[in-house]
Amino acid sequence: MARDRERPVNEMMVLHSYRIAGREILVFDGTKGYMPGAAAIRLLAGRKGVGADRIIVYTGTKEIPSFRVFAADGGEQTMTAEDYRVLSRSRADFELHVTDFFVGLMREADARFAAAAC
Repeated sequence: MARDRERPVNEMMVLHSYRIAGREILVFDGTKGYMPGAAAIRLLAGRKGVGADRIIVYTGTKEIPSFRVFAADGGEQTMTAEDYRVLSRSRADFELHVTDFFVGLMREADARFAAAAC
């Protein structure tokens, strides 16, 4: 339909949610489109967002896989054995689709944080 061709580009993010030992861990590909900063991670992990205890973001390539790991407060952390255990699972417990509107809110949060830091 002509209407479908006029729709704006969708920035929807696909997150994979895993429950391990009572904790929720989100995993997503940061190489496709927007890579959130600390303010966006806090918004995503917070009660107004998806809610998570930990977020793992794939940042590598096929040849050189790499990851960034964030706590719910947006602070970057090092990978743990539990993180590797999550990545070794073949199936997520849930697949979440974050709308382009919420991705826009995440971008705004990062922009406000960057402006305040200057």
